[in-house]
Amino acid sequence: MTPRLVRLLILVPLTLAAPAGAQGLPALLPDSRVISDVLDGRGGAPEAVLPRASATAYRASSEAGADARRAYAEWMSLLGSAESGRRVAAALGDRDPVRGWARIVGDDGLHPGDMADVVAGYWLLNWTIANGADSSREGAEAVRRQVRQMIVASPGFDRLDEAERQRLSEALMLEFLAEHAAYADAVARGDRAAADRLAEAAVARFRAQLGVDLRALRLTDEGFVRS
Repeated sequence: MTPRLVRLLILVPLTLAAPAGAQGLPALLPDSRVISDVLDGRGGAPEAVLPRASATAYRASSEAGADARRAYAEWMSLLGSAESGRRVAAALGDRDPVRGWARIVGDDGLHPGDMADVVAGYWLLNWTIANGADSSREGAEAVRRQVRQMIVASPGFDRLDEAERQRLSEALMLEFLAEHAAYADAVARGDRAAADRLAEAAVARFRAQLGVDLRALRLTDEGFVRS
């Protein structure tokens, strides 16, 4: 793991689903057909009809950001464990979580204000944790293009307004920060057992929620491909 450490990992088409818990964090669930199409090279479209770069962008507001932080804290409180409390503290410890997220992923060319950047970052983080690998800027930018295509093709995306895009994105940023903090701490302490537990958790999370085996993915300059 390099000093750039954990950067986002997901390349998933997303749909807006019911929140986890009564008023919890809104969930972004994948369309497994779209994921498979992209990973297997069937999702390619002529360059002229690929989603434009602004297709997944949003203009941020302080109100939507506050909503995302509140929803995340409520969601984590429902878990009711000491670990959930530590994760909330880690994710909300930065006075500006969005700026904190941007500092981590900036070297990969990812930026706030776009759902594709946020989801790509989350994929890359989990892939990095699962495989103990590192990513290149070229690979990260390719994953972002894959993610944008997936998001736009996912049922429900066209119903999201800019505030909803921001709330979902910033909630995922908070989860990213919590996972990043846990993994970075394990690496800094040389705690191989803790790092292995986090790796297994990332693999299990993606397998259960997305039907994707992170350890069967290879990151290339064209994005993620199945090994």
